[in-house]
Amino acid sequence: MVKLKFIVREGALVLRISEGKQRFYKSVKHLLVGNPNIEKHWSTDKEKFSTYAVSYQENNKALMDFKAIYLKLTTEHPEFTARQIASAYTHNTGKVTCQVADRLQELDHAATFFEPYLEVIIQREKAKQGCNFEVYEKLLTKCRKLIPQFNILRFSDIDYDKCVYIASIFAQHTGYKGTAKCFRAVLGRAAKDKAVDFSLTRIGDFKFNDYNPAKNDELLHQPDVLSPEQIRTFLNLDVFNLTPNYADRNLIELYYDFCVFMFQSFFAPCDVIKLKYQHITKANTIVTRRKKTHKAIEIPITPKMQEIIDKYRGTTSNGYVFPIMDDEKAKQHVTKDYLFKKFRQNLNVWLKDVGAELGLAFNLYAYVFRHTAITVALDNGLPTSYVAMAAGTSIEVIQQHYYNGNSIANRNKLQMAFIKAGI
Repeated sequence: MVKLKFIVREGALVLRISEGKQRFYKSVKHLLVGNPNIEKHWSTDKEKFSTYAVSYQENNKALMDFKAIYLKLTTEHPEFTARQIASAYTHNTGKVTCQVADRLQELDHAATFFEPYLEVIIQREKAKQGCNFEVYEKLLTKCRKLIPQFNILRFSDIDYDKCVYIASIFAQHTGYKGTAKCFRAVLGRAAKDKAVDFSLTRIGDFKFNDYNPAKNDELLHQPDVLSPEQIRTFLNLDVFNLTPNYADRNLIELYYDFCVFMFQSFFAPCDVIKLKYQHITKANTIVTRRKKTHKAIEIPITPKMQEIIDKYRGTTSNGYVFPIMDDEKAKQHVTKDYLFKKFRQNLNVWLKDVGAELGLAFNLYAYVFRHTAITVALDNGLPTSYVAMAAGTSIEVIQQHYYNGNSIANRNKLQMAFIKAGI
């Protein structure tokens, strides 16, 4: 609740407008005539000058009229904050009353439309010491330039679909994240402002920071996967004659085994590299957490995976399954995960050459084997929930990127279904 009281502040008489811990002050020096002695003749309790003060009747009436203007505003607009009440009027001698209607109209305008409300936020930020109002000024400039009919955008127009539309416009230009974050901050302020009829429930679960401008083009941006014929070819390669320009054949064999292990485990490169014997259970499964998502996973160990595990047993350090990581060597490098990153880099260079030998339409890289494993599992009828658990990702990601619509077999089945429908 906004409270009004005349007080003496730093030797001058002011009207204090307060709400909770907020305090705003309006000077009344321009109202007083005769230069009354405030220290001697002002009564704090009664909020008026005593009969001993110069022109006490005239000054007391001027103060009452001044306070009445703000009192009327607090009564008619209880939803206004102390800051809004304090900024409602422009005081020029003899023109206070005629400014009221115009200023109230401005406040109502700001409570209805996004643009003037953003201007109010900028003014509020400028009034705070050390605050960064520039980000809001940049947002205002961008919105005026990019959003069609921004000047008539009402808070009542803003819902989930409107946010998607605005985010899609921001995403076409540089600095999307900063712009989107600032726009969302304005919505948050409006939702907390009693003067604005807006609630964040109107935008539902839309999140500007998670907005993907290519969300509706997912079918055009499917992950790279190997076809059934290509994966069979890779799994039956003659490793010793593969990429003959590489002299270190033991390293090539490690690269190859590493990729086969990824394919049969759903693992990403970092998960295979960090895999340790302690993650292998007596039930012949691997129980660990994805490095990227930290989700717990459990996968069965296939005969081929077991063969690879046994091959490198005794050749590794610090309990790792693959002879890639060495904790002591890792400490010698300033870069975090240097050994892992260097191995992955060299692996992808080699895979690019392998992809060229296989005649792939895309550059082969390590993550393709994880993508392919997930697709193969789905195409063979494994439940999406199980594949998501085994792959350490969400069902939503599986449905968006790996669902069975990518399957050639399913596309053929769909064609046959339409053909049979016409028989």
